[in-house]
Amino acid sequence: MQLENMTDEQIIQRLLEADNLPEKTVSLPRLGIPVTLKGLTGKQVSNIRERCTERSEKRGKISERLDEEQFNAALIAAATVKPNLADPKLLSKYNASGPEEVVRRILLAGELAAVGDVVLDLSGFNVDLEELKNV
Repeated sequence: MQLENMTDEQIIQRLLEADNLPEKTVSLPRLGIPVTLKGLTGKQVSNIRERCTERSEKRGKISERLDEEQFNAALIAAATVKPNLADPKLLSKYNASGPEEVVRRILLAGELAAVGDVVLDLSGFNVDLEELKNV
């Protein structure tokens, strides 16, 4: 079906079915395990970004700084489909209060950044405007 010939009803039907997010399995060679990640919605990424942003005030001026390590760990924890990072055995082994802490204790800094980038790619970031063709 030609996209430009879609009726309003067909477009609305596609939007109603648009809840399946893209997934990708990546390999973590150092750990010898596969990790399945899913894309996150704009709202989810925005909420995580807000939670990981530190604000401070100096002389009446507010400055913001994103804690990138915390941001990537939160993205990965929210996007991980498999393995279950909230598994009680993992939480106990790493003495962690939740999946984000497990991620921060298992992954090296570079791995956090690389896997975080995969999550952002799956979530539609880093998409070239050329890929969003005019209809």
